[in-house]
Amino acid sequence: MTALLEFKDGTSRIALVTGGAGGIGSATARALASHGASVVVTDIDRAAIDAVVDDIRSKGGQATGCVLDVGDPASWLAARDVVKDTYGDLSVLVNNAGVDVIKSVADTTLADWERLFRINSTGMFLGTQCFLDDLHAAGERTKVYSSIINMSSICGNIGVAFQSAYCATKGAVRMFTKAAAVEFGSLDKRVRVNSIHPGTVDTAFAAQCLKELGEAGFAPSPEEAREAIRAAHPIGNMASGDEIADSIVFLASDLSRFMTGSEMLVDGGYTAQ
Repeated sequence: MTALLEFKDGTSRIALVTGGAGGIGSATARALASHGASVVVTDIDRAAIDAVVDDIRSKGGQATGCVLDVGDPASWLAARDVVKDTYGDLSVLVNNAGVDVIKSVADTTLADWERLFRINSTGMFLGTQCFLDDLHAAGERTKVYSSIINMSSICGNIGVAFQSAYCATKGAVRMFTKAAAVEFGSLDKRVRVNSIHPGTVDTAFAAQCLKELGEAGFAPSPEEAREAIRAAHPIGNMASGDEIADSIVFLASDLSRFMTGSEMLVDGGYTAQ
């Protein structure tokens, strides 16, 4: 086991992953555990959480699960109790939970807009606010900066047709991250905060989005939409969840110790064009 996420005294960094039962989230939880972290897997589906936790434990990792509605402040406070009671002060927060809607601007409803912001952006804000003192305390105690990784997207950097609401939420993640990094530095918080911006990741979430893009007229069929998106990445393919998870491990570890307020593009060259 590679111990990138253990402290020098051999104790584990404590990590919480939101959306931890999904494609990127579950890969991230497994990767963090494999590198020595004690991981709290959170999502809204208890059975799916338990499956990820059981898999991590079967491989010798440390994990526990917690149901979390990221848009609900009370749910965050309950998750904080679970973290503190089980492991102690959090040192890595991965704000990964997210949803999408594939609609034109004209067809996007206010309910669509508000749901996406509640989960994709407000959830990140609430998590950061809830755990900031604990993250700072862990950094002070260990003399190693704690790390917040916020899941943005290439859609936080470029515009994408039929995804105006999603782009808006991911742009909010990007700019909140930068502002928070500057603020935490000015307040001498022992917390780094960075955003990660994947290209299209080959998960069930992406498959549904590609299906809806095809139906919306992006391509003649969902299959052709998938091929067009795959070909749009100069590296020649979509990412796997594991490839994004490895980048998150980097941001959580001391290998990225001089990074804060950064936007890390992991997009197979998509935005290089």
